[in-house]
Amino acid sequence: MKISLRVLCRWVCALTAVLAGVNAQAQANYPVREVKLVAGFAAGGATDVIARYYAKKLSDKLGQAFIVENRPGGGGIVSLNALAQSTPDGYTLALGSNPIASNAVLNRNPYDWRRDLAPIAMLVSTPNVLVVPGNSPINSVNDLIEAAKKSPGILTFASAGTGSTQHLAGELFQYMANVKMTHVPYRGGSQALIDMLAARVDLTFGSSATMMPLVEAKKLKLLATTGPYRLKQQPEVPTIAESGFPGFDVQGDYFMVAPANTPQAIQMTLAKAVDEISHQADTIAFIEGMHARPLYGGPKETKAFIEGEYTKWKTLIDAVGIKVD
Repeated sequence: MKISLRVLCRWVCALTAVLAGVNAQAQANYPVREVKLVAGFAAGGATDVIARYYAKKLSDKLGQAFIVENRPGGGGIVSLNALAQSTPDGYTLALGSNPIASNAVLNRNPYDWRRDLAPIAMLVSTPNVLVVPGNSPINSVNDLIEAAKKSPGILTFASAGTGSTQHLAGELFQYMANVKMTHVPYRGGSQALIDMLAARVDLTFGSSATMMPLVEAKKLKLLATTGPYRLKQQPEVPTIAESGFPGFDVQGDYFMVAPANTPQAIQMTLAKAVDEISHQADTIAFIEGMHARPLYGGPKETKAFIEGEYTKWKTLIDAVGIKVD
């Protein structure tokens, strides 16, 4: 049977219209199946805790299961590189944080976040804290500096991975205090915490969300906060900036990202849901209970935030001369 070109074109156009309608309907009904939310650090750390909270809330709100998958490695690089290669249909998402920007400055990302990722929504800001084991003889930032200068390279500081916020905080501290310590990278904050509690490492610039309950239990000792403000729950403890290093400011900020080219309708569905969740009283209480604060903003604000972080870290890394193998 011969089919004229005109008839074939009509069939193709009709099929295209049908498929477009089906796709639009699928986007309007999003989600219609399970959604995977990837956390780039091991279970138990701040990234994991935040991911699981929002996954549960999104499951309740959107009527489909949001499942957290922990994929640690490379200070978040492994998870985000996998996300960048995922199908942009809204069913694979990830939690991003400051290292998206700092790793880009350090040329460690195998992906280009501007090209390969779609920022969705801001979530949480957690100040990091400088802590030592509860039985440590170090009781202040000055004590730490004296110990480091007395035995260069002997003190060890743990981080959630090379290039992580904790690592960069330690590198910046060494530079500003003119001391030498040894960096011990782990595949996530929870693994670093195990060795901190066992006093196998001397200090860390860990997330307030995971460190402060242990400080309150006297298992860790709080020396300072790394952000611009003192903790509301520990107002007597100074910031590192107040301890003789003006301008020291390192925090952990978390946001949701998707693969680039994720349909705008799905991006806005997620952004709206996250914003509503973040404004709920129980969410605010949960975040404040982590010694953190909620962040607000959709795709535009999230992209602007990452751009700002890139500029900040580039200025800092160039000035400090931080290099990562």
